[in-house]
Amino acid sequence: MSRVNFTQIWSPNEEVTRLQTHIRTTLNPLLELPISDGLLQTDLSIETSDTVIDHKLGRQYEGFIITRLKSNSVIFESSSTNDTPDRTIILKASATATADIYFF
Repeated sequence: MSRVNFTQIWSPNEEVTRLQTHIRTTLNPLLELPISDGLLQTDLSIETSDTVIDHKLGRQYEGFIITRLKSNSVIFESSSTNDTPDRTIILKASATATADIYFF
């Protein structure tokens, strides 16, 4: 998924232009947040050993949020060296778990 941008459309109507300017001023700071450019992956199986996940962002990840956890477990980033952070993330779990994870 690529980052969404607000595109202002030219209008001869001054009110429309002013409204678009206010919308752009409000939305752009939100759209620039790293979390607004993410991808949700569902039913990922995370093991207690290093589990390499292709985050599919097409760039280096900035973080992740567990959106659904289907067992009692803690999922965390492994301390192992990740040679391909632009494509993958290495995760571990305190107990084997299935989770939905939002990568950004």
